[in-house]
Amino acid sequence: MGEIPASPDTALASNIWTWYGQDEYRKIILLGELGVALEFLALEAGRQREEIGCCAECNLWSDYLEYLDGFVKHFPANLAPQLLSHLQALLRGCEALCREAYGITLEDNGFQHPQWQPLREGAREALALLGWSEVREHMPELTENCRAALRKWPD
Repeated sequence: MGEIPASPDTALASNIWTWYGQDEYRKIILLGELGVALEFLALEAGRQREEIGCCAECNLWSDYLEYLDGFVKHFPANLAPQLLSHLQALLRGCEALCREAYGITLEDNGFQHPQWQPLREGAREALALLGWSEVREHMPELTENCRAALRKWPD
């Protein structure tokens, strides 16, 4: 189905109800996963350490950053240029994390490392650009409904 274009001032998240009505479930899932990843990246170091568990190196990509990577790779045609470049820069920053930023030991999880602070700030800015606060409360249920619809009616 065709997409209703949003004005440059419209946050991407404001499109979720249109996408839902047009059965654009994959877009909603990608946005929901991105929001979770950005929320993690926006957390302060102590909360990141609690959320990630024992091994940042083991869990960071599979639990969070794969969603950022997937969104940047599979959603660019639908993104405002400013948002796309912001997310690409954030992804590059995550990819460039040094070994110490992951932590030296399982107990360490290097979230206090200085490389993390610009990522936190970038994630907070991305959440604002997305309009995430407007849809956050709906996204877990909506994302699950979209996954269920895709299981029921696969392409």
